[in-house]
Amino acid sequence: MADDLTLVIIIILIVLAIGLAFSIGANDETLATLVGAGVVKFKIALIIGGVALGGGMIAFSSGFVAKTVGSDILGEGITYTTFMLLTVLISSILWLIIGSFAGIPLSSTHSLLGSVVGVLIVYAISQGGVNTETALNWDKLSNIILSWFLSPLFGLIITYLLFKIIAKTYLSKLKGLNQIEKSERYFKWFLLGSVVFAEIWVGANSGEALGILYGLLNNGSLNLGQYFFFAILCGIFAFLGIFIAARYVIRNLASQMTDARPSEGLITQSSSSIILMIATLFGLPISHSHVIVFCIIGMNKAQKKEVDLKNLGKMAIYWVLTFPIAGIMAGFLYFGLNLIGLV
Repeated sequence: MADDLTLVIIIILIVLAIGLAFSIGANDETLATLVGAGVVKFKIALIIGGVALGGGMIAFSSGFVAKTVGSDILGEGITYTTFMLLTVLISSILWLIIGSFAGIPLSSTHSLLGSVVGVLIVYAISQGGVNTETALNWDKLSNIILSWFLSPLFGLIITYLLFKIIAKTYLSKLKGLNQIEKSERYFKWFLLGSVVFAEIWVGANSGEALGILYGLLNNGSLNLGQYFFFAILCGIFAFLGIFIAARYVIRNLASQMTDARPSEGLITQSSSSIILMIATLFGLPISHSHVIVFCIIGMNKAQKKEVDLKNLGKMAIYWVLTFPIAGIMAGFLYFGLNLIGLV
């Protein structure tokens, strides 16, 4: 009976992981700048972006962020149980749903990692012989949390500097509207390359779905062949998420960007992709949405445009609260499962 229940939970986890991959694609807004600039036809943009996102997810599934979430954040000798992984998913998804209905912008990365920490702390307390100080890899966790603060800041700085350099060495030397428009037509094709590059690293840094699968691999529930099969499925569903569902978000955002210059989109996308690439190579899961928001702020500061500090402060509060709230929710949920004897 226990084995049958475990098998059912494993199947549920796999389905949820694939569903998470679809939602990652469905909520991706990276293509909005490309569509807004009218570089390629809308459906072509969706296909290019979806392939890049799914390809990045698959190409980096053997380690990096997936390994961090699914294994490296755990203390030595600790592996996820299926109920631990299920609790992590339920609590992180529940908090994101609450945030959506409340109109609060939240990070799925922060929510997932907070849930992991909450579950592991309660697991260590409830299990005999497990020290809470060694249940988590605190060095890895501290590096991840530090990256959450540094990555947006570096996004702002890099965007600011890139714009200043390009403006001084090139844009300021353009004379007349004709030269500016001709230059922006060239920037459109550079923008295409930067968006594709960004999508690859968005996929590579998305550890929510693959982290769950890697946890199943690490505890022996999946073998290596099964893991890569489901990782490929996640990449395919990330593509489908963009192609089927993200078109509505992308089209809506793109309609607000028709006056934005391709050169500006190129700079913000290049900055965010550099940050995502570095974080991924170090196995650090970060929030792409947080980085891109600060890249846009960096662009506004470089152009001496006004920044809405009030709304920025509200977003910052929600970003900071997500991690502990998700952790508390996950801890209580796992404690409840423990009380009724399921774990």
